[in-house]
Amino acid sequence: MFLLKGLLVNAQHAYYVNSLDGNDNNSGTSSKKAWRTIDKLNHILFKPGDKILLKAGQTFEGNILLDSLDSGTPDKPITVSSYGKGQAIIKAGKSNGIAANDISYVNVSKLYLIGDGVDKNAGSGIHFFSGRTDHACKAIRIEDCIAQGFHDYGILFSCANEESVPGFDDVRITNCTALLNGEAGIGSYGGLKSFHHKNFYVGNCKAVLNKGILDKTENHSGNGIVMGDVENLLVERCEAYANGENNRSKGGGPVGIWMWMCKNGVIQHCESHHNRAGLLTDGGGFDIDGGSSNCIMQYNYSHDNEGAGFLLAEYGADLPFKNNTVRFNISENDARKNSYGGITVWGVDSLHRVNDCYVYNNTIYLTDSNIVDGVPAAVALFGNNFKHVLIANNIICASSLTSLLRTDSAVDTSVVYFVGNNYCGANWNPPGQGQETFNGIDTRISTALPFNLNLRGSAKFHPGSAEALKKNGVDLNHAFGIEIGVKDFFGKDLHGASQLVGAASQ
Repeated sequence: MFLLKGLLVNAQHAYYVNSLDGNDNNSGTSSKKAWRTIDKLNHILFKPGDKILLKAGQTFEGNILLDSLDSGTPDKPITVSSYGKGQAIIKAGKSNGIAANDISYVNVSKLYLIGDGVDKNAGSGIHFFSGRTDHACKAIRIEDCIAQGFHDYGILFSCANEESVPGFDDVRITNCTALLNGEAGIGSYGGLKSFHHKNFYVGNCKAVLNKGILDKTENHSGNGIVMGDVENLLVERCEAYANGENNRSKGGGPVGIWMWMCKNGVIQHCESHHNRAGLLTDGGGFDIDGGSSNCIMQYNYSHDNEGAGFLLAEYGADLPFKNNTVRFNISENDARKNSYGGITVWGVDSLHRVNDCYVYNNTIYLTDSNIVDGVPAAVALFGNNFKHVLIANNIICASSLTSLLRTDSAVDTSVVYFVGNNYCGANWNPPGQGQETFNGIDTRISTALPFNLNLRGSAKFHPGSAEALKKNGVDLNHAFGIEIGVKDFFGKDLHGASQLVGAASQ
C-alpha cells in the first residue's frame, strides 16, 4: 500500500537521511540537517530532479514508497541512492525494500536491501509495478545494488496483465547482485497475450543462491535471472549459480538465466553453473522458453547444471515459439539430473511446437562425473512437437556413461535436421532416415577430442589448430540462408566463413 503524501516541499532538491546523527525534526535538506528515518521520505511529494540520499554504511529500517506523483522527467530524474563511500543498508523486514508504482524517470543506485528471509518476507527488494493504460512507464535505472532475503524477487519489474497496459520502456539493471531470494534473483513479467515491456538491458549482474520457496508447489521458484514479457531485451555478462535447490514444483523448474514470452531477446557472454532442479524439472543453465520469437542465446558458458545447458522449450504459451537461435555456446557437464541434454528441445503438444529454430556451432561436452541420476545426453529431444529445427555444425562429445543423443521417437528431417556435426567419444545412432546427409553426402565428422582439458573453465574448449573442424561442416549460409555471425566464442574473427564446426572454431 502506498502512503498518501501530504507534505509538499518546494525549492529543495536533495533530502538526506542519517540514522545515527539525523533528526526527524530537521529539514532534511542537507547532510548536516538530515532526517533520522526513511519513513520521513514517504510523506514527501518529490519533484523532478530531487534526490533521496541515505548515509552510506548505515542501516535504515523500513521501506521506501514511490508513486506516479513522484516521477522525474527525461532531463531531471528522481534519484534514490547513498551519499558517502559505500552503500546504505535498508532493512525492509517483511515487505518490499523499494516499491515504486506507475512511475517514470527514476535512478536507483548504491543500496543494499535486506529482507527478513524467504519464509518471513512477503515482497521484493526493488519492485517497479505499472497498472496504467495511458502510457508506458519510462527510463528506470538500477545500478550497484544488492538485494537479499526477499520472498519474491531481488529486483522485479511487473505490470497488470490487461493487454491495454504497456508496462515499462527503457530499463537498465547493471552491476547488481541478487542472492538468497525465493522466487528469483532478477526478473520481469506481465500478461500472457502480449509483450508488455520494451527495451530492457541487464548487464554485469549476479544471481546467486536464490534457492526457491519450499512451500510453493504449483509452479517453479528459485530462478536466477528470468525475464518475461519483454520486446527488445539484452542480457549480457551476467552470472547465475547455485539457484533452485528448494524448488518443489513437479510441473516446472528453475533455470539460471532465461527468457519467456520475449521477442527480439539476446542472452550473451554469460556464465550459468551449478544450478539445481529441486525436484524433477529443469535446473538448467540457459533457456529460451514459451511464446518467445526472434531470440538468441550466444557466446555463453553453461556448466555443472542439473538440467539442460541450453533449452528450447514451448510450454503452451498463447504466442508462437519461432525463429530462435542457439549458437556459439559451450555446455560442459550439464544435465546431471533427470536425463536432460546439454542441449534440450521440448514442445508440449502439436499446437505448441518449437518452430523454425537453429542450433549451430555449439560445443557440448559430457563426462561421467557428478551425475545425480538418469543418463545425461549431449542432445535430448523431449517428444516430437517440433518443426524445422536445425542442429548443425556442433561439436558433440559424450563419455561412456552418457549419451550423444536421446529421442523419444524417430525424427524426420522436416521436424529436426541434424547435419554437419562432429561426434567424438561415442557412437552416434541416427534418429531417423536422412539425418546427417546433405545432397546425398554424409556430413558427419568424427575426430578425437580437439581440446586441451588441462586448462580451466571455457578456455579448455579452444580447438587450437584442429584443421578438420575448420574445413568441414556444412555451409549454413549457402545451404540454409543463415548468417552465422562474425566472431566465435573466444572473440576470434570468423572472416565471414560459414563452414565451421563448434563454438570455439576460428
